[in-house]
Amino acid sequence: MKRNRNTTPTAADFDPLIALYNACRYAELENQVRELLAKHPSIPFAWQLLGGALQMQGKDALVVFQKVAALSPNDAGAYFNLGVAYKSAGKLEQSVESYRSALAINPNYVEALSNLGNVLQDMSQLDEAIQCYRKALVIRPNAVDTQNNLGTALKDLGRLEDAIICYNLAIQLKPDYADPYYNLGNAYRDSRQLEQAAQAYRQVVKLNSNFAGAHCNLGSVLKELGQENEAFECYQRAIAADTLFAEAHSNLGLMLQEFGRVKEALLSFQKAFEIRVDSLQFAVQASLLLPIIPASVDEINYWRKHFQSGLEFLTGCDRSFESPFEQLNGNSFYLAYHNSGNRSLMEALQHFYRDRVPDLSFVASHLMPGSSLNKRKKIKVGFISEFLTDHTIGKHYKGFIAHLDRSRFEVVIIHAPKAKQDAFRKNLDELANSTVTLPVKLKNQQEIVAAEQLDVLFYPDIGMSSATYFLAYARLAPVQVTSWGHPDTTGLDTMDYYLSSSMNEPENAQEFHTEQLVRLNRLPCFYYKTPVETIPQLSKTELGLPASGTLYGCPQNIFKIHPDFDAVLAEIALGDTSGYIVIPEGKYADWVKILKERWAKIYPVLLARVVFIPRMSWNRFMAMMSHMDVLLDPLHFGSGNTFYDAMVQGTPVVTWPGTFGRGRNVAAAYQQMGIADAPVATQLEDYAPIALALGRDSVRRESLRKILLASAKQNLFEDMQSVRELETFLEEAVIAAAKGERLVEGWRASSPK
Repeated sequence: MKRNRNTTPTAADFDPLIALYNACRYAELENQVRELLAKHPSIPFAWQLLGGALQMQGKDALVVFQKVAALSPNDAGAYFNLGVAYKSAGKLEQSVESYRSALAINPNYVEALSNLGNVLQDMSQLDEAIQCYRKALVIRPNAVDTQNNLGTALKDLGRLEDAIICYNLAIQLKPDYADPYYNLGNAYRDSRQLEQAAQAYRQVVKLNSNFAGAHCNLGSVLKELGQENEAFECYQRAIAADTLFAEAHSNLGLMLQEFGRVKEALLSFQKAFEIRVDSLQFAVQASLLLPIIPASVDEINYWRKHFQSGLEFLTGCDRSFESPFEQLNGNSFYLAYHNSGNRSLMEALQHFYRDRVPDLSFVASHLMPGSSLNKRKKIKVGFISEFLTDHTIGKHYKGFIAHLDRSRFEVVIIHAPKAKQDAFRKNLDELANSTVTLPVKLKNQQEIVAAEQLDVLFYPDIGMSSATYFLAYARLAPVQVTSWGHPDTTGLDTMDYYLSSSMNEPENAQEFHTEQLVRLNRLPCFYYKTPVETIPQLSKTELGLPASGTLYGCPQNIFKIHPDFDAVLAEIALGDTSGYIVIPEGKYADWVKILKERWAKIYPVLLARVVFIPRMSWNRFMAMMSHMDVLLDPLHFGSGNTFYDAMVQGTPVVTWPGTFGRGRNVAAAYQQMGIADAPVATQLEDYAPIALALGRDSVRRESLRKILLASAKQNLFEDMQSVRELETFLEEAVIAAAKGERLVEGWRASSPK
């Protein structure tokens, strides 16, 4: 007998429908439930089944679950499902209300507590999210997802140690669950515990070889640990696991760019941008790419035009940066090696970033209009860098940090987030009055530096680190200064001064800088001399050097070897057929390969006469320097610290002063030392003949070596006159800032008596 149309369905009538749900036959289930509801529109469970069928098909089920909740006002589960539907629809506030309604009916509803925590976390209401997770864990201590999510909320709140504890508890609850290991790796990475992060990510991919994010993040950590080849393979594995993983293509591009494989890098960046056309980050990478080892001057010009047109494209497009902004890079470092003025490009770059990232234009509260500057007895100076470690920057600025008069100055060292921990850094920190290590997030960096209420913020090397480049967009001190750690203009209107010397800046140098150029009478450096007795005595054989023949050393990063310098090197190689030019290998094997390919086309003699030596420790480097007969200063971007190292042993350095200050340091140092007959070419054509003449004349070399040693001791190393001039500049700049002014253009420190 047929059931009456108006007879209410029994529980048994729902068994076939439940079977359809369990069999994943959702479309069929939807049709049958709709037929049932057409006859019996007030059955909550039928509406609930319909909502489940719609959700599993990816359809909007919100209206359905609203109906369920209206029919079952005392059913916590109905409000729970409504909360899920609201979240799926992106209506987070309504989702929160629904979960709270479920909990009002059943305060011990663990799933509702956990899901409410998830939504609150999405809304950045982290403290409330943490409370929800903790309540859920009291009721159900073995809830592994809740423990994992609690860790993520704590991590987002910056409580990394607490987050690590939570992730480890989640792992104990379920050792074969990859997600907590992945999150643990992220927390270790953020806390700069890179080895532990790598270990966690390795465990993730062991459990799930297709976890693309873990492969990608493992690659990033390995890259920071200096294991670049393995990092490269990790990015490739991430892409193999997910061919549409834009971040992995981007990271692969960054690795290819570092390898010097610029055309391949461009393809990777373009692929990332193709996948994520809404991403300005990937557009920047594809648009502002530069080669590390250019194949020719023509290639330099090509990529500079690419950079300029890329800036024009970026300025005109309507995309915005996604979070986190900290993943960006300024992308301008290699412009300084092109023998061109970069002011217009750097200004355009600044305008682009300022327009797209308003948070960059932060102003410390004590510097806002109407605020009064601190009136302290001492001037508070902060030195900020990623490289105040055993690095050329650390060596260059250690003397200033140590010797600024503490009766007049208070010195603060501010380390960027990725600054290495080493013995040099520890020693340098002990020389300062106080130290600060910045967190990863830009907003927190700005607030922490602002809280120091510095009188002067000194950036030694803007352009070498993305962290300090973007932080420098903010106004954090009345006086903000950069200098020749990276000798190029920043393009930033928040940078007041570029500190240099009258000896190495040409007359028209101001036109290359957006900052006001300050020319000290001395080189802006107090450089400690290395005791000769600490340099190990190693033979040429032990160092891999030719046993005979004149050795012309060019101990520089090979990206300094501009294509214009190739002709000079070739002339030296042809002029001394028994001699050798000694150059350190690049950071990556591809760099030497690209350079050799460049030489093979025009100057094949260099393939036979240039000896590449492996990268080495500083002690071994100094031992190698002791065997060099003549040193060759690269064109356009010359020696800095290397000249000081050369003067430890008096090795003559041949140079030609170029157009920009960055190519005139050696000539300036000779001038400060008072060397009347220094090996300085007045015109480029004289460079190779001067080098060859020194190479042939051992008597002249030894005579010059003695003069250089004596003069460097007297006039170059540990130069207190430079410190005193810096102090005068700092004092007068602070006085001018208190009046709302800068120093007059062309300001010079009074010559010491």
